[in-house]
Parts: sequence; structure tokens; C-alpha cells
Amino acid sequence: MSFDVIVSGLNVVDLLFTLPEQVKRDSKHEVDKILIQGGAPAGNAASVMAMLGLKTAFLGNRGDNVLSDIAERELQRCKVDSSLMLNKPEHNPAVALVEIDANNGERTVFYSLNNYRALAPADVKREWVQNSKLVFVDGYDRAGNIQLLKLARELGVPSVLDVEAGDREELIEMISLGSHAILPLEAAQAITGEDEVGLALPELAKLSDAQIVITDGANGSWAWLAGKVVHQGAFKTEVVDTTGCGDSYHGAYAYALLQGMDIQQRMQFASAYASLVARHVGGRTYHPSAAEVEAVINNNELL
Repeated sequence: MSFDVIVSGLNVVDLLFTLPEQVKRDSKHEVDKILIQGGAPAGNAASVMAMLGLKTAFLGNRGDNVLSDIAERELQRCKVDSSLMLNKPEHNPAVALVEIDANNGERTVFYSLNNYRALAPADVKREWVQNSKLVFVDGYDRAGNIQLLKLARELGVPSVLDVEAGDREELIEMISLGSHAILPLEAAQAITGEDEVGLALPELAKLSDAQIVITDGANGSWAWLAGKVVHQGAFKTEVVDTTGCGDSYHGAYAYALLQGMDIQQRMQFASAYASLVARHVGGRTYHPSAAEVEAVINNNELL
């Protein structure tokens, strides 16, 4: 079976809620809503690409438990193919408690990897990559994802890498193997030791021939292009929750890549997409159409 994109990385069940303004310890509190849905960089990005119309498959493990059922159904709800997932009864997806600040939409995440089983190199099948137009991986299931990146490079299949955190040497290896590496500013700073975007970008470019992009929320995103820094501002929006906005940026960037857009168009499309996701609670609550994204771009209201 062939796919436009195969996606590998952390598989998570999110529980999202907003705390009351006043919290009394050792007591009960009613909250407006507790939302349960799939989450994490790879899963959210896969959902973005699938909902935009790309034939998208998620790689990873499927356990024999309620959490695994929820995680898989959440992928399927967003039109992501789960047929390549591997059965490992003892596996649990990661679980994240996401506390949303009602005042500014910022989120604080508490997560557990108890009984989580990452994709291993031995699990990776060559035909997955051969039968795909694009490989998308995150920086969490690193051993299996490095194997996928090696195969993609060998077979000439482009790859998009979402790097957040992890062992520095392993992340550097992943960046060296990828075609497109997108990092939040914090990760770029940790890897390069440079605080400024303009200094971090060329340092990252020395590690790889990949297209390097750095993101920083409301401050926008930057790319290293022909020895120069290119900036894309964030679009104005009514922020309700920032959960999944970075993930949405990555998924929209990958979609734009397969549509043949150039780097500046990809950054613009991804930024506009993320601005629409920020208007809703949860990273998979609302998936805008390409037409809605283009409308935001044409309106051109930047922060």
C-alpha cells in the first residue's frame, strides 16, 4: 500500500482543561470542560496532513488497553490510516494533562511515558519508505526515527523533522539525515549554544544540507535561505489555546511542501494554518481547509 506521507513519533492521549481562578488544595473543583483527544507532535501533524487531503499513515505501537483504543480512534477520526501500527499488548500511549491559561491561551503540559514503547529500528520496514512520497518524524522515538531517516535518505524520499527535545547528539544525527528540519527556538538554542536566531540558523546549517526552519510562536518563524535569514511573521488571531499550534505548523509545512510551494510560501501557509488552530481548545478540535488558510494569507494581518 502506498501513501503520500508516513508519520512516526510520540503517540499521546491529551486531557485538556482550564483551572478555576481560585484553587483550594485538598478539595474538589468543577471546571468548564475536560476535553480528551489525541495529541503530540507527530500525531497532530499527521492529523493536519490527512485532513488537508494527503493519504497519511501513522507508524507506532498499538496496545491492548483503553488508552491505546482512544489514541488509535483519534487518529482515525482525523482520517489518518492506522493499518501500519504494530500490535504490542503491553504498550500504552503517552498521557498528557494540559492546563490551559484562560487569560492568554498558553498551556502547561504534564505528561507520563509509563509503559510507552517507542518504535524500534527493527520494527521499521523498507517498503514503508519506498511506497511513500514523504517521511515525517519527531524527535521523541529517536532510534526508530533515525532508521526511517536513513532509509529515506538512501531511497531519495524527502523527510520533514520536528525537533523539540532529546539527546543532543541524537538530535544532531537526525538533523544531518533530514531534508527539512523545523525546531522551536529553545531547541535551536540548546543544540547550537547560540541565543539569537540569526546566529543559531547558520550553525544548524553547518550540521546538514537540510532546509532549516526555527519557530517561536507569536514571534513567527525564520529560515536559512542561500546564506540569509528569511522571516515569516505570525498572523493575528484570537488565541484560545496554543496546544498543537507548533504541531499544526509542521503538518501544514509538510503539506505545502508536497504541493510544490517554495520555502517562503510554506512558512506563510504553515503560520496561517496555526493561527486558525489557536482559536480553539485542543490541537485536533478544528482543522481548517486550504481555502480558509489562503483567506488568512490574503488578509495579511500580521502581529
